[in-house]
Amino acid sequence: MVVAFALVGLLAFMALAADVGYLRYEKRQLQTAADAAAIAGADELTYGDVTSAANADSAANGFTNGSNGVTVTVNNPPLSGPHVSDSNYVEAIVSRTASTFFAKAFGVSSTRVTARAVAHLGSSSNCIYALAPSGGSALEVVTNAILNSQCGLIVESSTAGALACNAPATLTAPSVGIVGTFAGGCTLPANTTTGIAVPTPSDPLAYLPKPTVGACTFTGQKIYTSANSPKSTPSTLNPGVYCGGIAIQSGASVVFNPGVYILTSSRAPGGLSIDIGSYVSTNTSTSPFGITFYNYGPTGSITFTLTNYISGESMSLTAPTAGTYQGIIFFQDPGDTATALIVGWNSDGTDVQGAYYFPTALVEIASAGAVSYNPIVANTILFYDVTYAGQNFATTNIYSNYSSLADGSPVKGGGVLAE
Repeated sequence: MVVAFALVGLLAFMALAADVGYLRYEKRQLQTAADAAAIAGADELTYGDVTSAANADSAANGFTNGSNGVTVTVNNPPLSGPHVSDSNYVEAIVSRTASTFFAKAFGVSSTRVTARAVAHLGSSSNCIYALAPSGGSALEVVTNAILNSQCGLIVESSTAGALACNAPATLTAPSVGIVGTFAGGCTLPANTTTGIAVPTPSDPLAYLPKPTVGACTFTGQKIYTSANSPKSTPSTLNPGVYCGGIAIQSGASVVFNPGVYILTSSRAPGGLSIDIGSYVSTNTSTSPFGITFYNYGPTGSITFTLTNYISGESMSLTAPTAGTYQGIIFFQDPGDTATALIVGWNSDGTDVQGAYYFPTALVEIASAGAVSYNPIVANTILFYDVTYAGQNFATTNIYSNYSSLADGSPVKGGGVLAE
């Protein structure tokens, strides 16, 4: 009798173990589907079809929303966890009612099994994108110019000679991908591939929303000089709509408070101009700090001729460390094709930290400031060799240390699990 009763108890535990083992297996399968759904949803953050993509990948892993008791819930932003209310993250919850086998003898015929995952877009391994779909020299390193990049280059032009690098120019980068072909005599990195497919998305910053251009905060071009903004009493600028743009002339001293500066003008010059010998800084005493310049146009230019500084003068612009435009220092409206000229050297104190985004414009650059990150996404890019006031500028350094940004590089790659 003791053995008989013991066997009943033993069989009950064996039955429980069998049911628990099955439910654990079911949980692992659900977790795989939830992980895939969250990553697929994150991959589509730039396109806006987060939910459909997440549902499709969950179904591909055997769990279709609304079928066989399966429920797939997709939240962007997440409704729980450390990333709640952060629209850069996608939460996927996959659940199903699973039947039991032996637990039915104890009145438990089924139970709900649930898995949850959260993903976001990870930082891309590339940080230089020439977006022009056609045309030679979409990205060019001119004779005697030097380009040193910590991250990869992508040239999306399908034309022969899409990337031009003219000896004795120097180009160093972990990788180079060209949709078209290469022309020129300089030596390319070993990890260079031609004939690649156009990346998806082709514009890795297309997800950025345009700031709302409201009424003018300031009318006419705001001009700062050594007379109205001397170094002893610098002018403090605040975010707003600058109808006519901003011009900072030699000898002027300006401090930018955190926020978005919208530049709009009906005629040139407009945009933002910072001349030789000025002293410009970002107010970092408040948190979060940082500034974004949005060049709306429809005419105008963003020109930085940051050369030949007087001793003790410098220029430091820093992108926001949080918020919608985290990591973005320059954002030019696609309707404005004005060329950006960015020239400087760290010995002159010309440090511009943040992403340069000029989707329909040419960027001419020779800048080697001491910054942590400065990716470039532009229609076409010219790495420059230029002389101002007897001083030559030929080196451009591109960095990719995004440790100061909670969401990593603003230039995104594929989805990455966070929870």
